[in-house]
Amino acid sequence: MADEAKASLTAACRSALRIPADCTIYDEEINDLISAARSALLAGGVAEAKANSSDDASVRVAIKVYVKANFGMDNPDAERLMRSFADMLCRMAGSTEHGASAKAGA
Repeated sequence: MADEAKASLTAACRSALRIPADCTIYDEEINDLISAARSALLAGGVAEAKANSSDDASVRVAIKVYVKANFGMDNPDAERLMRSFADMLCRMAGSTEHGASAKAGA
């Protein structure tokens, strides 16, 4: 199940990057960025259960934005996307649903 969720999120990020579904040569970089995004969510105050969730829409969008900001080199949209990620992170960390004070597994 966890592998299925990981594959689904990888595919969602691939789609967000406009990479064809059958092109998997960038999956290692995408998966590394997904892990980095989850770490940034945790460091920013999002509850561990939420940051590691692949089912939460807010987390999925934040991860896709982080991946889009950091994928490849010389991305002209990187700064704007990272500001967007920071805004989402701030909003999630301060919410009762996603914040670190939220009950685990909620």
